[in-house]
Amino acid sequence: MRTQTDIVKLINVILEEHNTLWDNQRSELKRYRDVYENKFWQANYMQDTMIRVETADCFSYVEGFIASLFSRNPAVVLGKDPSMMNGEPKVAQEVINRFLFDKRDQFEIASRLALIYPCSFLKLSPTDSSDILEMVDIRAVPCWEIIVDTDASSWDSQRFCGHTYYLSMPEAKKRYGNKKFSAIPKADYFHPNNRYDGKTDDMPDDYLYIQVVELYDFAYDQLYFWSPNYKNGEELLERNQIPIRTYDDKPLSPICPLFYARKPEKAMCGLSAVSRVYDQFYEKNILRTYWANAVRRDSRQYLYREGALDEEALAQITSGVDGAMIPVDLPSLDGVIQSIGVEPISTNFDRYLAAIEQDINRGSILAPFSRGEATKATATEVTALAQYSASEIGKLARERDGLIEQVARVYLRIVSLLAEDNQKAVIDVEGKMTIINMQDLDAKFKIVALDQSSTPLSEAIKRTNLVNLLPVLAQLGVPNNTLKEELIRIYDFPQSFLETPPTPPMPPQQQGMPQAPSGQPMEAQGVGDIGAQGELPAQQLAQELLSRK
Repeated sequence: MRTQTDIVKLINVILEEHNTLWDNQRSELKRYRDVYENKFWQANYMQDTMIRVETADCFSYVEGFIASLFSRNPAVVLGKDPSMMNGEPKVAQEVINRFLFDKRDQFEIASRLALIYPCSFLKLSPTDSSDILEMVDIRAVPCWEIIVDTDASSWDSQRFCGHTYYLSMPEAKKRYGNKKFSAIPKADYFHPNNRYDGKTDDMPDDYLYIQVVELYDFAYDQLYFWSPNYKNGEELLERNQIPIRTYDDKPLSPICPLFYARKPEKAMCGLSAVSRVYDQFYEKNILRTYWANAVRRDSRQYLYREGALDEEALAQITSGVDGAMIPVDLPSLDGVIQSIGVEPISTNFDRYLAAIEQDINRGSILAPFSRGEATKATATEVTALAQYSASEIGKLARERDGLIEQVARVYLRIVSLLAEDNQKAVIDVEGKMTIINMQDLDAKFKIVALDQSSTPLSEAIKRTNLVNLLPVLAQLGVPNNTLKEELIRIYDFPQSFLETPPTPPMPPQQQGMPQAPSGQPMEAQGVGDIGAQGELPAQQLAQELLSRK
């Protein structure tokens, strides 16, 4: 077992490597954030007299992925693992989906962070509530706050992982007791030097913080809390066994990763989607800025022979909005006033802008029409591009689904940990109010994200293909009720569409009404197609038969 001195040394080494890794990327990540927020020129020096133009290409690039990845609220489907007989999958499924229902915003924030920056994380943590199903909260965490084992080949094979964050002084004293802390102002990742310059004694405790490192040591099954603001970082704040356990009593961290792309040689190091096309965004902003300043210099200007016009005449001539008169002493001047030709901007700029747009489109896996751009592609080409985009977006969707499944698994384990003995809750399961026991949740489940890897684009392709194949499926003998159920499911129609309307009762036969002989159709009795359709009301049918009699 490690001593406290060894643990403190280990935390300092890990924290130093973590800080070095993200300090080296700070300026690069700031550029990605600025171009997404349309603050490209904020980090680039330019003369104040020049007009600066920024495009929203990066914003549309990122939000195009977000719109393609999220169409509904996140949800999961649970099944019982054959190796474990306890637990109720339906109950656990409703509990998880109830938790996920209001958490879509955090999943979207995490996805947005993972697209702009190399990766992102979701962290689940206990919160104050009298309802056991509301005792867990979740929030998206940027990559520079999470400590990972960069030498690990996967998230589950890490030797350690952690979270570095700031706690306000009231929260720190509530959690760790009335210890003596050296409080500091909170530092921002992108502006680490913008701190309060005065004395911290002049500020109330509510505006001061301590930095905390929460480290999960999987090798020794220990959870450490350490702060450099407590006893100069020479002692731990707290030390416990990792409380969150899997169904087979293995340590589990409340941190869930989201990597949309990874470095080939480093599975725990992500790649930013914006980094692939940042150079194109840079060039386009430069080009558009140059054009904006060139257009403003594109004005009508003239030369006139000095002394040929007096000041009053010149004032009348120059009264135009964009007219400018320039006196020159040139004997070769053609006439009294001569206009100065303005050359148009070279067509090379148009070709260069087209090349930049092509590079941006190549860097994006979304087809242009999926972003609302009109193209001249044929229907066959559009279908092929849509299927390719759906496949590529599907890969990102699988990463998103993996995050949802991991969050569901951790949530169940935390709820089982926080619930007290004999504490129960009530939840709606298939329209029935069901009392939840913790034994129903404390089991091994197969957790699969609902509509795994599906996206709005791929769903649209499935709907189109199903409608086109309806005649073929009917000829192959697929029952109409089965086709109806599939259409209602894939188009998300109300389940009431599946209900069969009640058959109206047959009208009683009136006395004296002629009846068709056995085996003989009604047309033979002169009724025509009334009996075949069977749509006339009883009174109208009787009147028709009596009139024909």
